[in-house]
Amino acid sequence: MGRHEYNIRLLSGADETDVQDLCERCSDFFELSEGRPPEKDAGKNLLFDLPPGKTMKDKFVFGVYKKNVLIAIIDMVKDYKATGEWIIGLFMLDPKERGKNLGRKLHDFIKDWVLEEHGRALRIGVLEDNHRGYQFWCKMGYIEVDRVKMTYGNKEHNVKVMNLFLK
Repeated sequence: MGRHEYNIRLLSGADETDVQDLCERCSDFFELSEGRPPEKDAGKNLLFDLPPGKTMKDKFVFGVYKKNVLIAIIDMVKDYKATGEWIIGLFMLDPKERGKNLGRKLHDFIKDWVLEEHGRALRIGVLEDNHRGYQFWCKMGYIEVDRVKMTYGNKEHNVKVMNLFLK
């Protein structure tokens, strides 16, 4: 991707330190979502937390590396809420990499990959306070289908549930 400037691969428990480092660089997201900096086990939680009824075989965490530094994470779970619907649990980019069209490129990668895996829709929950994130997902073609209340860390949020239908 990007003339081989980036390397994308599935992450595992062996990558926990890289994931934790990225979480700490993205402390603005944790402050917005949880009302606190990332905790010491944020990287481990990102790699292993699952929604109810799902197993690790349903979870895919992609890491994007630039010059051997993890700069983005895409956490996805297949068949969440419905067969063929994939939820993006987290789409996090290093602050230094934002605004460079990388998010769009990564989203295109995700769409293509999910289609290859016979997925028919993508779902994401966007915090109501995350105005930039909401604008991004709208530009990617997502539509709001629901609103729910959720608590993350120390903060309660209204979350906009958004879907993109692929087929």
